[in-house]
Amino acid sequence: MNFGLGGLSEIALICMLVLLLFGTKEVPRIFREMARLFAKIKMYSDKIKREFDEAVKLDEPKNSYESIARKKKDDLRLRYRAARDELTAQQRTEKSNTVWKHLVETPQYKEARAIMAYANTGSEAETLTHIAGMLADGKRVILPYCKNTGNELGMGEIRNLENDVAPGAFGIVEPVEGKRDNFFKSDLQLIVCPAVAFDVYGGRLGNGKGYYDSFLKEIKGRVPLFGIAFDCQIHSENLPFDYHDVSMDQVITESGLLLKKEE
Repeated sequence: MNFGLGGLSEIALICMLVLLLFGTKEVPRIFREMARLFAKIKMYSDKIKREFDEAVKLDEPKNSYESIARKKKDDLRLRYRAARDELTAQQRTEKSNTVWKHLVETPQYKEARAIMAYANTGSEAETLTHIAGMLADGKRVILPYCKNTGNELGMGEIRNLENDVAPGAFGIVEPVEGKRDNFFKSDLQLIVCPAVAFDVYGGRLGNGKGYYDSFLKEIKGRVPLFGIAFDCQIHSENLPFDYHDVSMDQVITESGLLLKKEE
């Protein structure tokens, strides 16, 4: 029955039934109860409709925001890869040596006994040339590798660069099969991360696959996370941020430590 459209014949029929069944004395009470009932029904139906409309409206800007953020990240990746690629091989080596010098002078490096470092590829800040030095310093060196299922990183401890590593996924040097998964993540004491770009607040822009973010989110706050890069890879504003992005505790370039501690 549609009372909202003013069905007078239906209301009259109800009145007659009430009179026949309950008598005139019960009519006011019954109609009061009916009015309260229909008021509650209308209130809940309006609430459900309002929440549904709001959910639809909220979904549009969310999708729009995510699309804009993805586009901005892609543009920034192109920009900072190009800036990094413009460096000559000699410049990259010299700058990488300076970056590494700053890194090994930090208390976190000096105190860490087990360090996870990436193996550089392309025009990234060089690490492979310094891993032998880490081993010579008595550090336990852990390298990541890309697992076959999902965008997931595994890791393995290596003891030399001749027998323990080989090119793996994407052509990146990784621990060989027999040197994988031989180290507990909870035993890491410093992680050195690569990136396409970092911002001045420690935000990290990776290659977009999510390998490092999914790995680091479980360890953030328990192990120092250091990013290393060149000055030309530093974004002067906040990078676009997604809920799964993990920021660095420190970023080091050839100019030194980017994130200064507050006095």
